[in-house]
Amino acid sequence: MLVKRDQITGAVLVLVGVFFFILVNQFSVDIRPDYPGPKMFPLISVFGFIICGTGIFLQSTLSKKEEKKFVLKEGWIRIGISFGLLILYVFIMKYLGYLITTPFVLFALCTVYSKGFVSKLVPRIIFAIAFTLISYVIYVYAFGLRMPGGVLF
Repeated sequence: MLVKRDQITGAVLVLVGVFFFILVNQFSVDIRPDYPGPKMFPLISVFGFIICGTGIFLQSTLSKKEEKKFVLKEGWIRIGISFGLLILYVFIMKYLGYLITTPFVLFALCTVYSKGFVSKLVPRIIFAIAFTLISYVIYVYAFGLRMPGGVLF
């Protein structure tokens, strides 16, 4: 019998859930009705991992459909370009800051993922600038956080 990718994914999710269940149970704080404590949210997540992993594994095992190809060569190239852009983004943001670097990286990512679709230049530029400004305003003024300013500016 051929092992399907979803079976592996489901099994890994269950194993990750069991692993974190063991770790969470080592917390010395008990769960009480008046104060759930730091143990509650990880336990909810652990059960989510185990339930979803079991469901994915069983669905894949019971399914008679043939598995489709996950990512084609072009997809892997896009993933590699995106990863490279994000690494470059982190390094450049250190010098130029969030407001200058982010629109260019967002525009580049939109361009990489718009291949095969009709995507005009102006809407991508507007999206990159608008997203940058909106996220900046939310983080700086609503949350009171500082965004990287850059060494050069």
